[in-house]
Amino acid sequence: MNFLTNFWWLLCAHAVCDYALQSQAMSMRKNPRLKLGGHAGPWWWSMRAHSLINGAGVSLVTGIWWLGVAESVVHFIADTSKCLGRINTEQDQITHLISKVVWALCAF
Repeated sequence: MNFLTNFWWLLCAHAVCDYALQSQAMSMRKNPRLKLGGHAGPWWWSMRAHSLINGAGVSLVTGIWWLGVAESVVHFIADTSKCLGRINTEQDQITHLISKVVWALCAF
């Protein structure tokens, strides 16, 4: 696939994984400031699951497993930073967008 095709499908996968597949419960449970815990486990379990879902999307689009691992790590850091108030939602989404450009370039 060429760069633009990869980038398009990575953006589509991001929309599905970061929005459609993220329930309100997941969004709340992954936030360490809410301290929900309980049967759902510590916040980082939900953040890890959410990050792995996004990483799976990258791996499925590119066919490169280690790009999915890289996406999972970047996604975990960006979303945790957002939840802790270190960055805002726009900065979080810009981070995700930049990572998609990098993954599309690597896959190209």
